[in-house]
Amino acid sequence: MYKFGTVFIITTCLFLCLMVNETDAELVGYWSFDQDDGVKDLSGNGHDGIIRGFPMFVDGKRGEALEFNGLNDYVAIPHDPAISDLEALSVAAWIQAKRHGTWVAVIEKGVHGNWSYGFFVEPDGTLSFEVSTGPNNNLICCVGDVDLNIGEWYHIFGSYDGEFVRVYVNGKLEGAMKASDSVHITDGLPLTIGSRNGQNHFTGIVDELALWNDAISVNEAMRPFSVQPRNKLPTTWSMIKSRYRFD
Repeated sequence: MYKFGTVFIITTCLFLCLMVNETDAELVGYWSFDQDDGVKDLSGNGHDGIIRGFPMFVDGKRGEALEFNGLNDYVAIPHDPAISDLEALSVAAWIQAKRHGTWVAVIEKGVHGNWSYGFFVEPDGTLSFEVSTGPNNNLICCVGDVDLNIGEWYHIFGSYDGEFVRVYVNGKLEGAMKASDSVHITDGLPLTIGSRNGQNHFTGIVDELALWNDAISVNEAMRPFSVQPRNKLPTTWSMIKSRYRFD
């Protein structure tokens, strides 16, 4: 009986250890873009989006996603210090491009000259993740070597840990650049999905967007692991991903 109890306790402890955060990162926002949820922030932190134009709900990587027409469709997440005043960050999403040929913004906080971070697709179809740091708006640009083929799904992940900006595609590191200082603050400007604050529109689909206030590993972003939402809400990243089919 004693041995059974010991084994049970050890097993329980190991299970609980697996559920402990790998980092101190807090989930700032999560947008599934499933039709039932629309552009609501499912992290519980209240960073709900505002739809501009008429993006369509289509089949996504997980459930539904939003397809942007490249002309006037985008989603705006209103400015909040939680999505701007950052020492470090991580951003993840699934995307599918429908057209190349011009420089477009997939996800961006602010606009050039007054911006913080974002994912962009170059005219040749390569992905870049860029972060602006410090009061002088220092541009740190990581351009990966991966060509985003039209009609294919890609998991994109960018992080900044205070020392390096990194960009990953489908879990593989594709670019890194040294950086320093905190993320440049963009007061008043939204986080936009599908455009650069109403310009440079992305033609394609965006699904399962998540934002953290610290650098996490790409593995954490891609698997259902426990990363606490901001303000230590009881819902964990693991629970969110399980509920919304993000595994």
